[in-house]
Amino acid sequence: MPTSRSSTSTRARHGSRPTSDPSARLTKRIIEVATTLFLGAGYGATTIDIIVAKAGISKRTFYAHFGSKADLFAAVVIRLAELNFPSLDSLQVATGPLELQLEQVAVEILRITGKPEGVALDRMVTAEVGRFPELGRILYDFAGSRVLGAVCKILDQACAKGEIGPLDTQFTAQHFLQAAVLGPRRFIVLGLEDSRMTPKKLERLRRAVRLFLDGARGATHGARTVPRRPSRA
Repeated sequence: MPTSRSSTSTRARHGSRPTSDPSARLTKRIIEVATTLFLGAGYGATTIDIIVAKAGISKRTFYAHFGSKADLFAAVVIRLAELNFPSLDSLQVATGPLELQLEQVAVEILRITGKPEGVALDRMVTAEVGRFPELGRILYDFAGSRVLGAVCKILDQACAKGEIGPLDTQFTAQHFLQAAVLGPRRFIVLGLEDSRMTPKKLERLRRAVRLFLDGARGATHGARTVPRRPSRA
């Protein structure tokens, strides 16, 4: 099993940057072949024998590039994350009412993460995270932290204007993402819905945004209202 250290070294050695180095090109080809195999059959059913046969290489060549199948699997996860989630760094958020900003950032996150390879990556990591717990952290670093930062920025600005709060915006952003993004995305990952933003889905998302804002505007985070007990005569 690869450790966090091996995953970091994997990222450095097997990044997706274009190169003219023949060895690096072969490494890239092995990763591409393995990506198709892992996504199609899963980690357990994809053996090194199958990988080398599909890539047209020897086992000796394979081990010259990767220490193990686990090392290759980590490289595949990193490559898929690099290919599918970099646009999360530049999420486009409209100016205007807070409700519209939150709606549009949620729609954009669902659009980016709902692409077929992004959904396949989510399914693959979910299936194997028990065996490779560090892969959940890799995926979060590429996607989760980016979307959390985008929502926190919107909420920080709203707090500064007095539209909501004061709030712990990181905590509040996490709950917004659960309601407006991760819940709907779960239906996609489970195959219960496709990734298209239909009018029905958009209305459901808008209701989630309004419900979230009702709570954000109604109370300061951390404050707990305890109902008064009737006084006894």
